[in-house]
Amino acid sequence: MFAKAKNLSALLICACFLSACAGGMLQTKDFKQPYYFAIDQSAAIPKTDEHYEILRLVQRYRDAIASRDIETLRSMISREYYENASTTDDLSDDYGIERIDEILQDYLAESVRDIRFIIEVKRLTQERYEYHVDYQYIWNYRYEVAGQSYWQSKNDINRMTIIREDDTWKIRGGL
Repeated sequence: MFAKAKNLSALLICACFLSACAGGMLQTKDFKQPYYFAIDQSAAIPKTDEHYEILRLVQRYRDAIASRDIETLRSMISREYYENASTTDDLSDDYGIERIDEILQDYLAESVRDIRFIIEVKRLTQERYEYHVDYQYIWNYRYEVAGQSYWQSKNDINRMTIIREDDTWKIRGGL
């Protein structure tokens, strides 16, 4: 009987330890809309207020894209925004904050009717004063041209760079 109680105690201690470890990392369940915004189980992002705020910004970005909310997107973008479109040897597709309105209008055009945008965070890293959020996304949207409806899809990996600006986290690159 004593041996059973001792084994039960050991199991309870292990269970408490494992649940404490799981509670120390940010998980999908820490955010609303887990179907559209998720954290990869292998991401191992420590649960801190700063990390939560950064990932909450990424979730708000996802929500703004899905609802075509250009004003919210603009408010999330840093004055230092710069994008090289992942082509470091071709400067012709680079742009900064001066072209944000044009880019947002292109992506969220009037002809777009429905957007489904799913983000799964793969990694969060810090480099000096900026954070990098690596994520996989699935982007489906329906648009109309000349009365015909079409669906377009894309599945890719992206890196968003986030900095602190005016006491708020802002997107510096990687829309």
